[in-house]
Amino acid sequence: MNRKLLLLIAAGGILLLLVGFVSRQNNKTDFDEAREMIVMRQIAHKILQQTGDSSTPVSPVKRISESKFEISFPVSFSFSPDSLVKSIDRIISQHHLPSDYIVQVTESHNNKVVFGYAILGTEQQNIVPCQGRSQPAFPYSIFISFRDKPFSPGTWLITGGACLLIAAFVIAWRSKRKPQVNEETEAGSEVVNPPLAIGSYLFYPANQRLLFGHDEVILTSKESKLLSIFAAEPNEIIDRNRLQKEVWEDEGVIVGRSLDVFVSKLRKRLENDPAVKISSIHGKGYKLEVG
Repeated sequence: MNRKLLLLIAAGGILLLLVGFVSRQNNKTDFDEAREMIVMRQIAHKILQQTGDSSTPVSPVKRISESKFEISFPVSFSFSPDSLVKSIDRIISQHHLPSDYIVQVTESHNNKVVFGYAILGTEQQNIVPCQGRSQPAFPYSIFISFRDKPFSPGTWLITGGACLLIAAFVIAWRSKRKPQVNEETEAGSEVVNPPLAIGSYLFYPANQRLLFGHDEVILTSKESKLLSIFAAEPNEIIDRNRLQKEVWEDEGVIVGRSLDVFVSKLRKRLENDPAVKISSIHGKGYKLEVG
């Protein structure tokens, strides 16, 4: 895959992640949070009003988490579960707070749960026990927990960004793997880069491959360069200085013995065909003899 396209995919994934995290952080504004606290105080006021108490100040509401609130009452009061359920649900619906929530009523001095219920969207799913059983007078605390939305827009953005980054990583990893050579690609390569015949050997300079029947040898880059020079001029004397220059010129430093070492390696590569040999020409260089 084109490198620019790969970078574009990775950049898109990072951008989605950043936007997703920011979106989740800013899912509720300060205004929304303040409005929720006011609604909770409205619930406290309504409950006290139903008990006939119109003078006791409403205690501060505590936000325990992003979606859970505690409403405390400094005075004792009794309540009917049926009336409490209807009052809380009416206020929550009027102010368009999340429709799925759980309410727990505890005794303030020991946090013992004396009543609780769950509103889950429909009457068939709602769980409201203890209806018709009035609770005695105690200082109570009411906890209201709203269900978080499992997939907010921020969550979808984060998920999409993560998928793009994973895709970019997999594509980059696969592109680095050496492709498997099959018969079709090998045949196509032979058409574009035809082999050089050296006796019974077939030499593929582009792939640094040397074939003798079904036996294959992968040459080093220097072995391949050296054999390419010999194969281009079989049965001709190749000057020693020329071989050193053409094979080792990129390294800047030429070691005289290096040429002899690599010629010796090539002789071993070609020893399966008696009609092929590399001869040393004293004082001049080498010659690839092909009988």
